[in-house]
Amino acid sequence: MDSNDREVSNTKLPEGIRRSWIPLAAVGAAFAAFVSAIFRTRPVPAGATAGSTGARSSSGPASPAVSAAEPPAELKNRYRQTAVVCGDGSSHPFRRFLADICTGPEDSLYCLGDDEIRVFDAGGRFLRSWKAKPEAACLEVGPDKRVYVGSLGRVDIYTPDGVLSGGMDVGDRARPGAVTAIKLYGDEMLVADAAAKIIRRYDSSGKQTGAIGDRLKTGSFMLPNGWLDFDIDSGGIVMATDTGRHRVTEWLPDGTPIGSFGKFGMQNPEDFVGCCNPVNLAVTPEGNVVTAEKMVARVKVFDSSGALIAYIGPENFDPGCRNIHLEVDSGGRIIAADPVRRVIRIFSPVLPAGASD
Repeated sequence: MDSNDREVSNTKLPEGIRRSWIPLAAVGAAFAAFVSAIFRTRPVPAGATAGSTGARSSSGPASPAVSAAEPPAELKNRYRQTAVVCGDGSSHPFRRFLADICTGPEDSLYCLGDDEIRVFDAGGRFLRSWKAKPEAACLEVGPDKRVYVGSLGRVDIYTPDGVLSGGMDVGDRARPGAVTAIKLYGDEMLVADAAAKIIRRYDSSGKQTGAIGDRLKTGSFMLPNGWLDFDIDSGGIVMATDTGRHRVTEWLPDGTPIGSFGKFGMQNPEDFVGCCNPVNLAVTPEGNVVTAEKMVARVKVFDSSGALIAYIGPENFDPGCRNIHLEVDSGGRIIAADPVRRVIRIFSPVLPAGASD
């Protein structure tokens, strides 16, 4: 694995996901040496970690481990940072870890971290919070403001006021699901299970009705980094990361694959570097796809054909990020959570000269 994968010890993933890395330590070290030879990075010793859980990165302004091609300035100027939530000086900082974010009704922002769920309005004003399970890894909010929180083998459901009101198991007792993303579409719930390497579909009663990703040649997504993310566009098309193949994949809700884009590379800014990218993904209201990478911590925006149309560079994120959790609100603002610095940055589209809102 590349050197940034050691952040797995710092991001409060479910214990089952963390344990899955331990038997692979020797293989990881050998592969890290191979990656180092190619990219001239320093390999991480087997079993090495990045320090205690939630510790602030000491890497500071260090350069990314890999030097990747820069895009034209035009693409870098299509978004600008307009707000920061939970940053330095905030009244509600995340002191130990920041696990996930999602948007809710009226572009409210829900954040999972420090064993809590915190809710902010669209302007970043704190509204309320409540306790979450320590092993919680991701969350989603429905139109009725109910909150769905994923952990190892489980999705729990909370009322808008934070009262636990139900839930369901994911996977089975012998192999519980590693829940890394949840999305709602109509009467269905889709759940990313990084242990089974598929996206599971459930009806309103909690019965599994199908899966996405099990029709690939390998029978599932390839996830060397143990993380699966996805989003759903306005037409019901599921866009999912396939990190081992360096692709964004497209699916009908019934699990039929309909397309993909992306490839490994360092010479073109649209390519994905490292052993396994892109890690995180979100879809804009217009149907563009926003991706986030590790090894070079950056965010990119692609149109529906897979062409790169915007770029948010690594100067905005800690170089040690293994995940940059993404959301896009109704106004097209990209919301990016840096779990190493435990800060949420909001980037707004830059209107062309002469244009108006």
